[in-house]
Amino acid sequence: MRRFIDEKGTFEIKVPITWRYSIKDGKVHTFQEYEIWKSDAFQLSINKLDTDEKKANFESFLKSLPTTKIGDEDFYYLPDSGDKEFTTKTWTKLYADKAVFFTLTHPNNTDPELDSRSIEDKVLLVHSIMKEFKIIETGKSIETINSYRFEMFLQGVGATALILSKAVKNKAFIEATCILANQIDALLRIGIILKNQLINGNSDIEIEWIYQGLTDKKKSEKDIYKKALDLGIIDQTVYDELFKLYDDRNRVIHRFIISEITLAEVEEIAYQYYKQQEAVNKIIFDLEAEQITLGIGMTTTADKVQGEAEHLDFIKGKIGKIDYFDDKK
Repeated sequence: MRRFIDEKGTFEIKVPITWRYSIKDGKVHTFQEYEIWKSDAFQLSINKLDTDEKKANFESFLKSLPTTKIGDEDFYYLPDSGDKEFTTKTWTKLYADKAVFFTLTHPNNTDPELDSRSIEDKVLLVHSIMKEFKIIETGKSIETINSYRFEMFLQGVGATALILSKAVKNKAFIEATCILANQIDALLRIGIILKNQLINGNSDIEIEWIYQGLTDKKKSEKDIYKKALDLGIIDQTVYDELFKLYDDRNRVIHRFIISEITLAEVEEIAYQYYKQQEAVNKIIFDLEAEQITLGIGMTTTADKVQGEAEHLDFIKGKIGKIDYFDDKK
C-alpha cells in the first residue's frame, strides 16, 4: 500500500501501489488499476456541510441506512446501483462538517483468468482503505502536503537508481542517458534547498524546487543549472559541461533516427553523464556535511541508511507495477 494525499491537501489515504489516480469533474477522486482489463474503480467524493441545515439533513439521511462496522468506526451502506454490466457499492460517513462517499464499481462478470479476485475480496480491500482514510485539518494542510511531496521526491530519486541499474544491465543506453539527466536535475534541486537552508539558517524545504503540479510554473533543467550556478553550488566549468550534455541528450532523444548518431555514441554520452552525476553527487554530499558541521538545515547525523529490501519497498509506489523487473522465464 502507498500513501496518497490529494493536490489540495484535503485528505490522506492508503491505496494499493498498482492503482493510478485521476480526478473527475474536479471533485470525484478516482483510483483504478493500471491493467486495462481490470475495470474496477474506487472513488471518493467530499461534500462540505457548511450550514446547520445541511448537516441536520445529512444526519437524518444516515438514520435511514444500515451501518457497517469497519475497524472501530461505523460506516453507512447505501443500496447497490448499476446495470447489467456493472454494480456500484456505496458507503458514507460524516467527518465533522464533511460528508464523504466511497464507492466501488465492479463488473458483474469477469474472466477469472484476467481477474481472479472475488467480490468479497474487493470489498474487504475497500474496507481496509476506508478504515485508514483521514481528513487533514485545514491548518495542517500545507505542512502535511509539503512533507508528502518531499517524500514522493525522494521516492522518485530512489526509483531511478533501480531503473538505471536495469538499463545498464540491458545496455539500454538511451534510457540510461535520460535517467542520469533526471538524477543530476534532482541532485541539484536538493542542492538548492540545502544551500538556501545554510544561507537562511533554517530547515525550510522550498517545495517549488521538488514538486511540479499540472498548473505550476515550470522550472526547467536550464533553470536549475542557472540557479545552482548563481548560488555557488556548481562552478562555471560544471555549468558548461551540463549544458553540453543537455545538447547531447537532445540529440539522443530527438535525432537518433534522423542523424548520424549511433548507439555506441549514445553509450559514450551516457558514460559522460554518469561521470557528471558522480561529481554532482559529491557536491551535494559536501553540502550535507556542511549542514551537519554547522548544525543548520535538514541534514542530521541520524539519517538512516536503508537496506536493499527496505529500499525496494519504499520505491514500489513510484514503480506502479511490482512485476516490471521480475526475471521472466
